[in-house]
Amino acid sequence: MSAFNYRSYWESHYASGGTSGAGSYGLPAEFKASTINAFLAERDVETVIEFGCGDGNQLGYMNYKRYLGFDISEEALRRCRERFGGDPSKTFHSYDPRTFVNGGAYKADLVVCLDVLYHITDEDDFRKTLDDVFGCAEKYVILYTTWKKAPSNNVTIIHRDLLDYLRAYPDFVLERIVPQPHGHLSVADFLILARSAPTSS
Repeated sequence: MSAFNYRSYWESHYASGGTSGAGSYGLPAEFKASTINAFLAERDVETVIEFGCGDGNQLGYMNYKRYLGFDISEEALRRCRERFGGDPSKTFHSYDPRTFVNGGAYKADLVVCLDVLYHITDEDDFRKTLDDVFGCAEKYVILYTTWKKAPSNNVTIIHRDLLDYLRAYPDFVLERIVPQPHGHLSVADFLILARSAPTSS
């Protein structure tokens, strides 16, 4: 779909001193935190896995009890380990959709993926990342992303029809969409999904 190498881009971006972007700071970060922290309290979530932990600034807002953060950038992971090195409730691991195999080793009550999916410009990596997100989720998935197909003039972004992709995960039901209140700062919304209860035979 795109000749742009998003993985090299983000590693270079962080290595040159870049951050996770405006979405992880200020009002967007506060909105994400208030929405997710309320969900954590409401559902009594104990464990969380995040795909795309970035520089860790957003994580500083979150009330996660036990947390594992994945990222494709080794520099981003280094920053997170440095920042949260004194917190044993948080761990960080490298993630590559082309080599990641779960095998049941990575499971959490909730899996989150925030401001990440529309930056995955490789179609195969995008689909594999979604597979891994849902494969790690025991109960819930929270996506914060764009979800309607639209043109983009930014080489680092692809807006897809996400609801079409989500049909591949019939065990999860879209509970609600929480719209973006700061449209001048971000076009991403929350999609909150829950694993449906098994039907009795």
